[in-house]
Amino acid sequence: MLLRFAATNHASIADRQELSMIAVDDHEGLAVGDVPGMPEVLVLPVVAIFGPNASGKSNILDALAYMCCAVEYSHQRWLPDKPIPRRPYLLTDGQTQPSVYEIDFVVGGVRHNYGFSLDDETVVEEWLYSYPERRRRLLFERMRDEPIRFGPTLPGQKRLVERSVRPNSLFLSAAFANNLQATASIYRWFSRRCRIANAVNEESRLAATFKVMEKESRQDVLDLLLYADLGVTGMEIKKRGVGQEERDRPHRILNTPEINNRDVDLDTALSCEVEVHHKVGSDIGTLPFKSESTGAKTWLSLAGPVLTTLKTGSVLVVDELDARLHPSLTAELVRMFQDPSINKNGAQLVFNSHDVSLLGRNVRFRLRRDQVWFTEKDEFGATKLFPLTEYSDGLDNVERAYLRGRYGAVPFFDDLILEHVS
Repeated sequence: MLLRFAATNHASIADRQELSMIAVDDHEGLAVGDVPGMPEVLVLPVVAIFGPNASGKSNILDALAYMCCAVEYSHQRWLPDKPIPRRPYLLTDGQTQPSVYEIDFVVGGVRHNYGFSLDDETVVEEWLYSYPERRRRLLFERMRDEPIRFGPTLPGQKRLVERSVRPNSLFLSAAFANNLQATASIYRWFSRRCRIANAVNEESRLAATFKVMEKESRQDVLDLLLYADLGVTGMEIKKRGVGQEERDRPHRILNTPEINNRDVDLDTALSCEVEVHHKVGSDIGTLPFKSESTGAKTWLSLAGPVLTTLKTGSVLVVDELDARLHPSLTAELVRMFQDPSINKNGAQLVFNSHDVSLLGRNVRFRLRRDQVWFTEKDEFGATKLFPLTEYSDGLDNVERAYLRGRYGAVPFFDDLILEHVS
């Protein structure tokens, strides 16, 4: 499970901004999770970020996606003679300062803290600690131009990995590539247990959904489509041949500069034809998948990752959850993670949205005050992330108060500007 995440000097984030999944209030009837060894701490199943356009909502999630990608790919895909692909804050001196990423999470029943800082050329720092029985235990610490310091509880060929890691790649990434099993579960948390859903990887998410349907969860996907009331009664997936142009497409995407093209597996999507069945009076009509509405495609692209996340008790991070979905459907997706009768394995959902109805009193399993975060820009154009719990307002008026600007994090419209538009 995810406990906390913080980023510094990433995109519109200048100073350190931290997002916490730790519950502040008691939540009876909510699918909160327990932290091993910390009985007084509960972890939230859902956290949402609200704010105006261009305030940095997406950049908070992008920073987490970047961290996952760096762990997964830096050793194999970051080129030795090229700058580190990063997105520093450019409105001041971010280009000359390191970017820092830090995360607290639970793996194997133990809390861990992992982080790194890097500039355009090298990894400046990297560290990994575990907290069995609440006491910090060193696994490794890395400082630029210094030997890596290892703790006594990290077994395996550590020095072999140290010799193979480049100055511009992460030790954790190199450790997995060199079969250091003691860090494998940590690596897999970033590569498999933290899923990112954004506009870039919609096709790969569709591929993931089709894979789920080919395996044991076909009916679960169809049930989600039926539940969404999209008019879909069934689907049929047919294999087909793949032309050379389509075969090359996944590799072109993987080689683009965008760092967040994670889990791109378009071969499955490109090598099949999907037919969608609709009820037409008393008969069943068939449409090719490409003719479906954008809302249906969006829901289907989320269905596979949602089902997998719920079943494995992992983390799903969604950029613009409300994009192309009806507010009621968005609310139902949130409910899947909030409802303990559905979310039985401690899955977590982190998302941003403009859908303020999720703050209203008429939503089942509505967001609680410690599940709500806001972003806004400061006078220097940098993103500030802050929780609703900084305010003493009750839950009954959160939606109305937010729209009225009580918490900031809303756009300001200058009517004087419109006087010059005609």
